[in-house]
Amino acid sequence: MKNIYLTIIAVFSCVAAFGQTLTGTVSDTSGVPLPGVTIVVSGTNIGTTTDFDGNYSITASSGQILRFSYLGMKPKEVTVGTQKTIDVSLEEDAEQLGEVIVTAFGISQEKKSLGYSAQSVDAEAIADTKQTNLVNSLQGQVAGVQITNSGGAPGQSARIIIRGINSLDPSANNQPLFVVDGVPIDNSTVESPNTPRGLSNRAADINPADVESMSVLKGAAATALYGVRAANGAVIITTKKGKKGKVSINLNTSVGFDELNRLPKLQKEYGQGFSGEYDPSSFWPSWGAPIDQVAQTEPGHKYQDNWNRAFDTGVRTDHSLSISGGGEKATFYASMGRLDQKGIIPFSNWDRTTAKISGTVTMNEKFNFGGSINYSNSGGNRVPHDRFMERMMYWAETQDVRDYINEDGTMKTYGNTNPIYDARFSTYEDDVNRIIGNLNFNYSPWEWLTLSYRIGTDFYSDSRTEITPGPKGIDGEVPLSSEGYLEETRINSRDITSNFYITLKNKFGEDFTTTLRLGNDIFERKYDRITSRGEVFIIPEFYNLNNTSRIFSEQGKSIRRLVGFYGDLMLNYKDYLFLNVTGRNDISSTLPKNNNSFFYPSINLGYVFTEHLDVPTWFTFGKLRASWAQVGKDTNPHVLGATFVSPDHFPLGGQVGFSRNSEFGDPMLKPELTTSMEFGAQLSFFDSRLDLDFTYYKSNAEDQIIPVPISDATGFSSYITNAGEIQNSGFEFVLGADIVRNEDFTWKATANLSVNNNEVKSIREGIDEIVVGNQFGYAGSTVTMKLIEGEAYGNLYGSSYERYGANEESIFLQRNLPTVIGDDGFPVRNGDQLILGNAVPKWIGGLRNQFTYKDFELSFLVDFRADVDQYNQFDNFLSAFGKNEYTLARNDFRVFDGVLADGTPNTQEVWLGQGLGPDGRDYGAGYWRNAYRGVSENFVQDASFIKLRNISLAYNLNDKVLSKLPFTSMRISLAANNIILYSPWDGFDPESFSAGAGGNAIGFTGLGFPGTQSYFLTLNFGL
Repeated sequence: MKNIYLTIIAVFSCVAAFGQTLTGTVSDTSGVPLPGVTIVVSGTNIGTTTDFDGNYSITASSGQILRFSYLGMKPKEVTVGTQKTIDVSLEEDAEQLGEVIVTAFGISQEKKSLGYSAQSVDAEAIADTKQTNLVNSLQGQVAGVQITNSGGAPGQSARIIIRGINSLDPSANNQPLFVVDGVPIDNSTVESPNTPRGLSNRAADINPADVESMSVLKGAAATALYGVRAANGAVIITTKKGKKGKVSINLNTSVGFDELNRLPKLQKEYGQGFSGEYDPSSFWPSWGAPIDQVAQTEPGHKYQDNWNRAFDTGVRTDHSLSISGGGEKATFYASMGRLDQKGIIPFSNWDRTTAKISGTVTMNEKFNFGGSINYSNSGGNRVPHDRFMERMMYWAETQDVRDYINEDGTMKTYGNTNPIYDARFSTYEDDVNRIIGNLNFNYSPWEWLTLSYRIGTDFYSDSRTEITPGPKGIDGEVPLSSEGYLEETRINSRDITSNFYITLKNKFGEDFTTTLRLGNDIFERKYDRITSRGEVFIIPEFYNLNNTSRIFSEQGKSIRRLVGFYGDLMLNYKDYLFLNVTGRNDISSTLPKNNNSFFYPSINLGYVFTEHLDVPTWFTFGKLRASWAQVGKDTNPHVLGATFVSPDHFPLGGQVGFSRNSEFGDPMLKPELTTSMEFGAQLSFFDSRLDLDFTYYKSNAEDQIIPVPISDATGFSSYITNAGEIQNSGFEFVLGADIVRNEDFTWKATANLSVNNNEVKSIREGIDEIVVGNQFGYAGSTVTMKLIEGEAYGNLYGSSYERYGANEESIFLQRNLPTVIGDDGFPVRNGDQLILGNAVPKWIGGLRNQFTYKDFELSFLVDFRADVDQYNQFDNFLSAFGKNEYTLARNDFRVFDGVLADGTPNTQEVWLGQGLGPDGRDYGAGYWRNAYRGVSENFVQDASFIKLRNISLAYNLNDKVLSKLPFTSMRISLAANNIILYSPWDGFDPESFSAGAGGNAIGFTGLGFPGTQSYFLTLNFGL
């Protein structure tokens, strides 16, 4: 203690004897503040860095020299005189690789100093994508990141996975942590339980126009300080802030139109009926007689083109207004936004209203504080897209689907449920109010010490009302439901995050600079959901719970707390060798008391060899990096031991009831542990005209917490325990080039490519398989995604055609072997569940090009995925109802390629039609219904694609024109999304998947909201 006291006195003495205190702001040539600029008093070990707003404070004497340095900028030296304030403007240096990236807790770091892979996407790249959901704006722009959306629905959800799936638990969250201005937020997707409605993931509440940049932290080393919540990576969102200078006003207004971007190949020749016979009241939509043949005797009978006419042209309008500015002591930023979107499925809509205000105040050179608050209101009418698409399947192609309602309000139909009538009256409306806010304080009593504290909250309430009307009581009506029901759901979620840390900086001689952060992080989430369901309306069309004869209620509450202590040590040797060591200890409320405290470390090293070694002049920048890290992971709240649940349909008649949960949580449950390592290089050539970033990674997540099946004799059906390990490994490449760079014309291109290999390394003894999900298929063609030890995540299992000479021990379909043909002349079905494909893309990537010519800008983004399979459920349905183009062969004879059971070639000719064939043989329901629709192999298909994700053309009015207008800037742009799609997939957009963003079963498509292509006109005005 005495030594510490003497050290502090010595430090104080040095500071007192050194000189005067200087303050100032460092910015670029356009006046934008620069965070993280290094300021050193030449010839001493005194130094500091600018804060997030470019402010600094340092002590120096008159005559000494301050050296300002920043990656990507030319260093600058200023001689100290008698002034108290020194503001500095730094110029760009084309010879340096310049980028600052926001990492854990909102800390800005030079990318040069990082020992792990991280990528950022700026505001321009976000705005160009014209995405309403912020998550989708990352599509194709970040290596190793896979985005999957749930179609073109208004307010659609989007799922993001970084470097593969990390959990064996089918219900686990594998998505990264989202952080807004240093505050972790909720990005969950709570889907409707009765029928999928395409509910939004909560990151969709954020207005993309408010976002300055997004940093994607991929590996455990990058996210180690965030702890268990960032075990799957982190997306760091930095919103726009005010800047010192003149008050500026920006107005952005946009209008867009959405259209269906892809349809399956459909036949137009055969209409309503069965076995080639026309029947205007038949349930069967396309197994009847040829349409043109019936039209000769039935006036008005024609192909209605319902698949194009059923969908509307979607319309969206998006308006944002912001005002910002500030002076020496304070800055501010305020904005408002309004988005309205009408979907292509009739009566689907979604809107979002946002408001934001933020500010910073610098009291003096030692103390500053700031804060922000973001409010959003979002929601709309979520049509039952699965029912809409299924009912479109059943609807006859010769019946006008748009003629759906009678004058008395009942459904107009020939017998089947009209999909548009259902979309109009089976409503599901959500209304979400959300507040995300934070306050942060920074106090630097001395140059080498800063105390920082941030407290943030994320609160939202989600109010939902689902209505399926019952009968109106009108004679002859065909109601949507014989009883009808009303369901009211209320969800409240509240997160509070508290983070306090101290930063200690020191410089040892001319060579070593150290930064040490020690902190405490506290997180608490309270979640409450209550649902009340009323069935059988007493008074028709009066939608109130008190107007139903049966009412059931369900409620669930949970609370979770996490307390973490962490340390972060960064060493900088001569600005070319960077070592970063972290350690964190978490205490989780969801784990047993004896195992709820756990520690995990990380270490990463960056070596900028071009700062150390002599290299050719064309070699601008070179860095090697390596990292090793561990991160723990806890489980869901309230799963330990025996718990109790309320069965469905309680309370009933005044009676309540609870039963013991079928799951039992291991009292000795341990946290999961993910160990990862990463190696990479960052290279730049020819004055940064060509940049290359390469990464190899491998991570192993062990002690996986999953439910294990156990004997029912125990009183439970599953046991939640540590029971497995999963491994991800792969490569990532990022290539950037300034292809053309002159005064009038520039061309920049950025490409990324990644490959991921995933393997289930082990599953606890006694578990043969873990089912992630499945999707229905007719006549035994259901496909299941399940996990088996030693195999890859994402394997799709289903029935197939029997192969001659197949290895009976193999669990893979051996497609290269000949198909066995039965005595009836048709291929023989094998009902064993074999691996038919894998739903995790092996390769994903993107290419973004940016062109400027004088006042014009053109950009386009192409992305792709390859070596990926999906189950095409819609194709399965189409084949069952005779709507595919290939079912036009229904009256053909065919000799199926294959061999008989004895290995001899098949020569038997068979008819593909229904009923009695020309050969006198009764073929029943025909080949497509008897055989084809019942084999999963036919519908697990290649879902690879190449897509023109976005193209944008903009014109910026020049100063000569602006001088005649009341604006400081004006921009006009035209853009389009998803207008070109190349894929072997026969169906709707293969990118869309059936489940919402909260699920892990991604290999299933079918009755989801179809994908869209969009066109936009945008105007931007600056004052």
